Amino acid sequence: MQQLAFSTLPCEGWSLAEMITFAKSCGFSGMELREGPTWGITTEMAQDERKVAIRKFEEAGIRITNIGSSVCFTGKRGDAEQFDNFKKVVSLARDLKAGGVRIFLGYFNNRRDNPVPAISYPEIVTQIKQACDYAVTYGVQVWIETHNEFATGRSLRKLLDDVDRPNCAVIYDIIHPLEEGETPVETIALLGLQCVHVHVKDGVPFEDSMESNWMYTKVGEGQVPIASIVDQLEQSGYTGYYSLEWETKWRRELQVPGMEPATIFPEYVEFMRELFQSQMK
Repeated sequence: MQQLAFSTLPCEGWSLAEMITFAKSCGFSGMELREGPTWGITTEMAQDERKVAIRKFEEAGIRITNIGSSVCFTGKRGDAEQFDNFKKVVSLARDLKAGGVRIFLGYFNNRRDNPVPAISYPEIVTQIKQACDYAVTYGVQVWIETHNEFATGRSLRKLLDDVDRPNCAVIYDIIHPLEEGETPVETIALLGLQCVHVHVKDGVPFEDSMESNWMYTKVGEGQVPIASIVDQLEQSGYTGYYSLEWETKWRRELQVPGMEPATIFPEYVEFMRELFQSQMK
């Protein structure tokens, strides 16, 4: 059975017990934990709190796929502060037996007519090498999400080769390469086995061509070819989770009645199960 997970991003204010109960009731076997005080998991947790947390997940049979940090490296001066935070998240990931730590690269920019600073590529490579070398001593992987200036397999393939660290991998957020005009066939081929986690979402392009992001929809109601992507991933040997990243916190189009986790998450599990069953026939 293919493994399904969800990001706890839309679960602000929930207790860990509530998240775990909800996950089991929906049929999830994994959770990627957003780090921060409002999500029940934080780098400020004491060691005994961490032990209690991992015990709750293990007793429930729920795998912590990764820690969804907000760490973002740009190759600029601010990376020193980001790296300090990264080190704290790595320690948390080890203690919670998470598969990796999610990081971002570059600048968050929703419009193509909004200029952002140029990426200092050599500095980015050096920073990721430093991050990987630190994380490996804790037995933790560094997972770069397909986002911002590094949203495509084209941009990430060179980066991964230049970083050249075995614990450097990728979260394939399936909508972002499409927003940059790269097909799933290209993305999956370029990422190869370094694709270790998948964010599933759906959407359609905005009418305004200057909008670099797509408008999000329910899974299965947009233009992202989810069935084809899953089929390609399975054929490529992918063995990770298919994780729903429901961005209620950031996306106004999801902040409307009928888009709450209580509605969306069970529908996602049903959608994916039907998809897997149809591909097995």
